[in-house]
Amino acid sequence: MAMSNPYGAAKQVKRNLGSKNGQQRKKAISPTMLFGLLFFVVIGIYATVVAWFSSATSSPLHNAPAANDIRRRNSITTSDSNANNINDIPPQKLQEEEESPPQDQQEQNGNNGVESAEEKGLKALQQIVKQEKRQPIVKRFRPKPKGDGIKPQALVAGSSNNQEEQPQDQDEVHPDPEHIMKAFVEPIRFEDWEVKPLPLRTSTTAKKHLLEEIAFPKVNSCKRLPERWPADEYPDQDTFLPWIHDVFPTDDGKFIQIVAQNRRRCHTGTTEEELRILVKTQPSVALFQHVPVKRITDTNGNPRYQLCPHEDADPDGVATRFICRFKPTMEETLSVFNFDYDWAAFRKKQRHTFKFDDGGIKSVHTSQLIFKCPVPEGLQESIKSGDAVQNDFATIFMDLIPIRTPPRYGAPNMFFQPRYNESLVVDKAERFDADMEWGKDHILPKIEDSGRWENIPICRTSLKEYYPDNDDNNDNNKKLAVPGKPDKKHRLVSCIWGAAGYSTRGNRFAINDGQRRLLEWIHFNKMLGFDHFYLYDNSYAFSNEITLKPIADLFPGEVTYIKWPFQICNNNPNNVDSPGERSSQYAAESSCRLRFGPHVEWIGQYDIDEYIVPMGSYTSILPILDNLDKEGKKIISFGSWRSWPRRDFIAEPEPIDDPQACGKREQCFNLQVPLKHTMLQAYNCDRQSGPKKKVMPAEKQIYKPEYVRQHFIHYSSVTALSELSKSEFEKAGYNWQRTRAFPDPLSRFGDELHEATMLHTKAVATPDTTGWLKSCMDKYNGHFMCRIGVPFPDDYDEKKHGTADETNWAYNCYPNKRIDGYWAPLLEEAINKEHGHMFQQQ
Repeated sequence: MAMSNPYGAAKQVKRNLGSKNGQQRKKAISPTMLFGLLFFVVIGIYATVVAWFSSATSSPLHNAPAANDIRRRNSITTSDSNANNINDIPPQKLQEEEESPPQDQQEQNGNNGVESAEEKGLKALQQIVKQEKRQPIVKRFRPKPKGDGIKPQALVAGSSNNQEEQPQDQDEVHPDPEHIMKAFVEPIRFEDWEVKPLPLRTSTTAKKHLLEEIAFPKVNSCKRLPERWPADEYPDQDTFLPWIHDVFPTDDGKFIQIVAQNRRRCHTGTTEEELRILVKTQPSVALFQHVPVKRITDTNGNPRYQLCPHEDADPDGVATRFICRFKPTMEETLSVFNFDYDWAAFRKKQRHTFKFDDGGIKSVHTSQLIFKCPVPEGLQESIKSGDAVQNDFATIFMDLIPIRTPPRYGAPNMFFQPRYNESLVVDKAERFDADMEWGKDHILPKIEDSGRWENIPICRTSLKEYYPDNDDNNDNNKKLAVPGKPDKKHRLVSCIWGAAGYSTRGNRFAINDGQRRLLEWIHFNKMLGFDHFYLYDNSYAFSNEITLKPIADLFPGEVTYIKWPFQICNNNPNNVDSPGERSSQYAAESSCRLRFGPHVEWIGQYDIDEYIVPMGSYTSILPILDNLDKEGKKIISFGSWRSWPRRDFIAEPEPIDDPQACGKREQCFNLQVPLKHTMLQAYNCDRQSGPKKKVMPAEKQIYKPEYVRQHFIHYSSVTALSELSKSEFEKAGYNWQRTRAFPDPLSRFGDELHEATMLHTKAVATPDTTGWLKSCMDKYNGHFMCRIGVPFPDDYDEKKHGTADETNWAYNCYPNKRIDGYWAPLLEEAINKEHGHMFQQQ
């Protein structure tokens, strides 16, 4: 079977700590030795306290008691605990268990010295790490606190948003005390995962008195739901609860869309603390994997659900993971995934969708958990019309109950839903056997006894919330409509996640020029043909004082502003043991695509330091999109390669002699671009001439949202074509054996000479200028990199021009003539026309 116990890999290592004959020799201890021992003891205690404090404050699970400790405190022993049919448990016994509090005697008994499943899991992970000789975090990496040094510069002072919104009163009264949003945290018994078939949760963790109740009374406004959602207050004790960042109805009122993140990707290192978290967060894996269920009723006529094979499941329960209960009607539906994660892994030719010993940080399609809850028919119209929201408060609510089963570690095609059965693993012994793993009568507990999110407010659709004048006869709506596309509001839009200030990877340095960059960037992209911008402002993750709201206010009707305060869960560099997971950015991207994608034709997905520059005869992106439509292409990509700021366009360096600021015992400086130059002009010096020849570290895209099922910063990770089964793929006219799913057949790269190229104007942090007086000089052969641009002359000839200019600065980059001669002057003119007063020489 492919479902072998992952904890079985742990091995006990014994060491003989005695002398050769098992006896210890006694030695006299001198005063000097005694003093030395005391000194090392004090140092050891100090180091232990510091390490404990550091781990206690940095780990998101530091307040989460071990699952086994919860079990010792709260579990109830019963002779019926292993029953596999709820009808086999006497109703009187069920009632006694429901009403009985935890017993003190069992709290004293604990585990009776038996090693917990968590400890077994930890040892298994440690053994795997040891066998694979994984490297620890690079020695020189010293992460700073989140937000360290972030002090955004205010190009525009003040904000209508900040002036109107007062700090929330801690005593603010929730308008409907009976519908306060809550998390009911259920203890997790990892020990049950070692038992086949999976034991019922009836008398172990799933009882009302065993659930920890956490209330979120600030979630009481529909207009402010995205900013008040408790993503940064996630209850880590129960990682079966999805880590939700956004919830909203689809515009037809038929579904509630949930945008969540994969909590397990936040900690993927090899330290003991990180491995413990990796064990605890395994439920996050299970949430991505479907389960089949069928409806039954218990002896009292209450609706219940039973795990079963696909062929026995209800039509809407073949591939689900959550029970969705709507209030006040109390109707229940079963969740639907936006796409099948196992199938996506199979099409990507991955050996595993998930691994026991891996947080999946490199598997981009498992970063976001996106799924929908079908809305009962009787509620759809009131949700679609917006009538269910009264005085900015929801009157319809939803409970979200995860179906709790262990994660499946193995080949992606070990348990496909019937749509993909033709691609199941050939060896039947390697397939997942639902009856063997779960039992033939595995009944899920009642909702009241189950861990869950409760009273999630169902607010207005994005169409009603962000396009309030959605009347076909409305003049404003006619202006927004795309010619020939009456169902689309915009031809080309941008989804932006940004901030007035942010920290670079590893929190090495703060970049605080977000306001300026956004203003220049919006002006430039308006010239290209972008007709709307959806801005997810992450400034509030650190500050309410300087944000991007004032810049958004300068473009009324052209920028949809969304306050997005969620912190990223891990900002480590990519080359360390536990690489960074920019969860807030990924969730914002999915939220934007799913909220606004149905109303637009194309989405441009790239950052405010990246410029797509039309080349050749093009002066707009729109004709290029017209060509893509004629070709039948749905995605166009552009290579993103960091450029250098030119020496002639930066402020005169003021040397800094500070090893802490520079990172080395060499001078550095704070690189600034004067306001008289735009970022586009200053950074116009690419390290490659012409089309990019080397492998790009990244790419960015413009894509059709109706075709892309999931997008991950750089890539369309799941598309409508990659979602097709083998027979569906061939029916669409593609050769299954020869046509690769990735890169997608309906995507291509842009022609960098004749269509458009990308200029990545990534800011140069102060530590990155270290040693510039050496590294930028000709014939330098050391280890510092020069990040200041010195352009090669036009028609460069080494024999004629040498390798450096007259001041001995080495040539290292190539200006784009199209930018210098056309786009930079045009951008300066556009800015001066509307906001030139902000860019006067200082």
